[in-house]
Amino acid sequence: MIVFINPRATRPKNRRFPLSLMAVGAALPAGTEWEIVDGNLPDLDVPATVTRIVQERAGGADPVELIAVTVMPGPQVVSGVAVSKALKAAHPQIPIVWGGNFGSLYPAPVLDAPYVDWLVRGQGEQTFLDLLEVLAGRLDPHAVAGLAFREADGSHWIGPERTWVGPAELPDPPYHKVPVAEYLHPTFLGRRSGVYQASIGCPYACNFCGVISVFGRKEKVQPPERTARHLAWLKRHHGMDSVHFYDNNFFLNEAHAREVAAAFAPLGLAWWCEARIDALCRFSDDTWRRLREAGLKMVFCGAESGSDEVLAKMSKGITTAQIEEVAARTRQHGIIPEFSFVFGDPDEPEREIDNTLRFIRKLKGINPRLEIISYFYTPTPQRAGTYGDVDAMSGTPGDLEEWTRPEWVNWMTHEDPHVPWLAREVKARVDDFELVLKSRFPSAHDRLTRPWGKLAGQLLALRRWRSGHYADPELLRRVRTLARRLPDDRQAYGHLRQAGAA
Repeated sequence: MIVFINPRATRPKNRRFPLSLMAVGAALPAGTEWEIVDGNLPDLDVPATVTRIVQERAGGADPVELIAVTVMPGPQVVSGVAVSKALKAAHPQIPIVWGGNFGSLYPAPVLDAPYVDWLVRGQGEQTFLDLLEVLAGRLDPHAVAGLAFREADGSHWIGPERTWVGPAELPDPPYHKVPVAEYLHPTFLGRRSGVYQASIGCPYACNFCGVISVFGRKEKVQPPERTARHLAWLKRHHGMDSVHFYDNNFFLNEAHAREVAAAFAPLGLAWWCEARIDALCRFSDDTWRRLREAGLKMVFCGAESGSDEVLAKMSKGITTAQIEEVAARTRQHGIIPEFSFVFGDPDEPEREIDNTLRFIRKLKGINPRLEIISYFYTPTPQRAGTYGDVDAMSGTPGDLEEWTRPEWVNWMTHEDPHVPWLAREVKARVDDFELVLKSRFPSAHDRLTRPWGKLAGQLLALRRWRSGHYADPELLRRVRTLARRLPDDRQAYGHLRQAGAA
């Protein structure tokens, strides 16, 4: 019996399918018993639940032989550490293995933690199967690619990188192993929104991105027909009406986009995905029309900067002219663009911020429905050079428990990284601008701000937006606080961003 744990990463109402654990579980040999314990479900005590499973299985033919914990950077590190410590103290005889991006990026602190016995780096399905052979005494752990562990003398063994496979080479998602209804919730897209991942990796070279660090510059995509088959099943059996795709790059090229449109059109689902600015620029109007008719409601793009010079430093491979073109074409075809921007250039942070804030104003003029997601640059370990030529490991904690401190959670979520080149007053300019922007133009995602608060914010921000004066918007801040049904949860970043987040 294997227990998989998805530590808490967001509020229960924002929980999503634990896709990574589902994928590993589906790859286990036939007859292997396994269960997912999801800390994002409401009122679930993970250590108590796992302990109950251990006790129920003790003395039987199939006791719990391994506890597997997936950990992404950010809030999940905090809960992952707490859960692992508690379970190692309660059940010291059961090995604990960590997987997920955090350990792939920062293996040393994980391997030094006495409550973690094994670490799976990169794609986990085959490495996990090999680990079971290691635990059974049939395989030397030093021979397992993707596996890391502490030697008897305390030194670290980090196995070579494993060649990974695409989703089409893996089993179908085991939806029968999770309470599907618990993961379908209202979002901007629909009443019963789910999540799905149709590809792994990304072929581009952005030198601030953790995806490239883990998977390298490659991407593997399953046929759109297979994706459509899985989505159709979720719609037919569970009433799913919309989907957010977790793919880091959803369209390989225009031909692939047209295949996606053809496969999705009969489903009648609304959907959101990530796509490249330069790829979208190459799409014909007919392809845009087909995607819209197939249900594409919003497309997320990494715009990142309002400066061509900075975009080149980031190895983005796009230009500001292309960003403007996508803003215009999404407006033309009735699809909402969601653009992310990374603030805090290590060389000239103030100049970069000025350029990008002006550029965002220009983009809002091109497409008023444009959504903006802002991040502060946090260096991530890279395979080659890092944006700004900074040392991504410099100053980062060597101790896993130090990573759980609030300042490092803020760092991992790009919320407030406290990097030396970004002065507090400069960061405050971005925060103030964002508040004015999102008060003047409420997000389509925002389901948590009361209607009166949206209206008051729009009116109060009008003069500031027109004049370009954003400093110290204290009244807007008070209105936002009073009008929110729940406080902002900025640490629930990326795909775990709550449905009502602005």
